[in-house]
Amino acid sequence: MKQNEDINDLLARHFSNESLTAGQRQELEAWIRHNRSEYERLKKFTDRMAVLPEQVHFDADQAWEKIEPRLTANLIPFKRKKHFLTYASVAASLLILLSVATVWLIQRTDPDPLLYANHTQTARHILLPDSSEVILYPQAQINFKATRETRLARLEGKAFFQVRKAAGKPFKVETRHLNVEVLGTSFLINAEKIQQTGVFVKTGKVKVTTDNSGVILQANEKAELKNGKLQSGNIQDPSAVFGEKKQPLIFNQIPLANVIKEVEKQTGIQIELGKGFDSHKITTRIDPGDASGIAAELAFLCGCKCDTLTPGKHYRLYYE
Repeated sequence: MKQNEDINDLLARHFSNESLTAGQRQELEAWIRHNRSEYERLKKFTDRMAVLPEQVHFDADQAWEKIEPRLTANLIPFKRKKHFLTYASVAASLLILLSVATVWLIQRTDPDPLLYANHTQTARHILLPDSSEVILYPQAQINFKATRETRLARLEGKAFFQVRKAAGKPFKVETRHLNVEVLGTSFLINAEKIQQTGVFVKTGKVKVTTDNSGVILQANEKAELKNGKLQSGNIQDPSAVFGEKKQPLIFNQIPLANVIKEVEKQTGIQIELGKGFDSHKITTRIDPGDASGIAAELAFLCGCKCDTLTPGKHYRLYYE
């Protein structure tokens, strides 16, 4: 709301030909570039309103002739001001109408989508107006539009999204064959190859849909469109998929329960403990990128058994 009030004030001053500071003019010009159609409609509206003074059918001279004989001599100087007061009243009315029209036009008109394109050979970091972050890979582009009800990004190519939560305002990404909807999470979409479009979730939860199927993904899960069919599964090497190199986890005489909590925090891998591990302390170096080897490493150090409940995601350590 504060932003709307600021731009309303700048527009009102602009159309009334008041002077603006360099910073104010820069802000106004940026708004005009992103809202060209709204600005043109508003300009036409104010141009039509500018003829109001000529349409005021008020005969000030005739009215003055009727009341002049009743005035005392010391009121005669006000005659010189009557025309000024008439036009000042009209100008004030015009300014009020202009402010109301500005607010009405801004609030009722959806903003134009913003285009972000990366024509370079390196990834480009973008901050969207809602404070969500996007890493736009080479030769990719998105059209972004935020309304009162939703946030929509149309993607061509490959991009990583870090979505900022907005109360009750979902964030949607559309590609040619896949649609993704989230409330607040981070995920990668690769739509460079039309028939192999994929969604890879880093944190949170997303819903992926096609024309005839859908799936809900959580952290370290993926969905890929292959030969027209949507296939889901686990991400075997998240650091490689998301272009990250995680630092090793180093533990020195740390209780096993604390080690497991840190492993889950850093990798998303869940490890359940059976009975008899209360006194165990761990000294080791764990590679976060080796999802399949973490539980096995801990089982070896503890001399216990390890069951795989969900490959790459969920394990159980226990003594027979």
